[in-house]
Amino acid sequence: AARVHYFRFLRAAGMAVTSRTRCVTLGALILAVGLPLASAWVLPGATTTLPSLRSTRAVAERPIGSFLGASLWEEGVSGGGSVRSSSSHVSPVMMGRAAAKRAVTKGKTDLKKTKNNSRYGKMVTMCVKQGGSDPIANPALAKLLVQAKQAGVPVANMENIIKRANTKDVADFKESTYEVYGQGGIGFVIDILTDNSNRAAGDVRTVLNKNKLKMAEPGSVAFNFDRVGCVTVLTDKDEDTVTEAALEAGADDLEEIDTQGEKDAKPGFNIYTEMTSLMAVADSMKEQGLEVSDARFIWKPKGPIEVSEDDEVANLDAIDMLEELDDVDAVWHNMV
Repeated sequence: AARVHYFRFLRAAGMAVTSRTRCVTLGALILAVGLPLASAWVLPGATTTLPSLRSTRAVAERPIGSFLGASLWEEGVSGGGSVRSSSSHVSPVMMGRAAAKRAVTKGKTDLKKTKNNSRYGKMVTMCVKQGGSDPIANPALAKLLVQAKQAGVPVANMENIIKRANTKDVADFKESTYEVYGQGGIGFVIDILTDNSNRAAGDVRTVLNKNKLKMAEPGSVAFNFDRVGCVTVLTDKDEDTVTEAALEAGADDLEEIDTQGEKDAKPGFNIYTEMTSLMAVADSMKEQGLEVSDARFIWKPKGPIEVSEDDEVANLDAIDMLEELDDVDAVWHNMV
């Protein structure tokens, strides 16, 4: 966020965002921050006040995708409900069982691919049920098919799903959200996309009971999260270049995707924006030559919470079990 505000300051001052202005303003910032620090170190009696610096990469989310495609929300097809995120945030370096558990979780690329395909299949079914199977007459479906292709979903899969969605024996899907108290004082937000609400509720409660977790009342966990839009771009360009593009698009913040331990993962960034600006930002990033792999609404934690290694392992075990459920679309948490 500081980097985005920095570029906005340059633009507001009428200064071009060039290497020269970066160096000049960066030098001024170094002097402004460095001199008070140096004086405090040389003169023990001196005091200095600096803003608390916190890593913007401490937010933890599950990298599976969005709860509902932005096109459904933008076109008013979904009918409301909660949405998920899935961009993955960088976590501090950890050791021991927790690190090993994270490595195993991130390595489940097959499960992530299956979840991704299933999610788009359900979303397409909902879209066809509500707006018809013709992409020309159903703009929301057209956008969703583009998103599915960008996310790597086989075109043949989408065509088969559209055909089946027109039949009466294929049930429609509904969305819901569960809030859960995790181990160590953290919270889960679980997004559901199902054609059988009773089955979904029973399966989730079974996992929670096995992991000694407790269902929370609506709103008692969600208030710790922000609902924002997230545009995922895949690129090997540096952060400064992508930041300028995001600023031009009207985004609020960005974060580099953590690809450590991910097999064949491409580098990129998650770009955060207001929910109402999601598709505008995604379109702008495309126009600027960046590959947009996904655009969705997410639950972004306001303040990540540190937990013990035992609690972290227990929470990760529960998240893995929840994500293996067919009706669970995404699991968000605010664990560091």
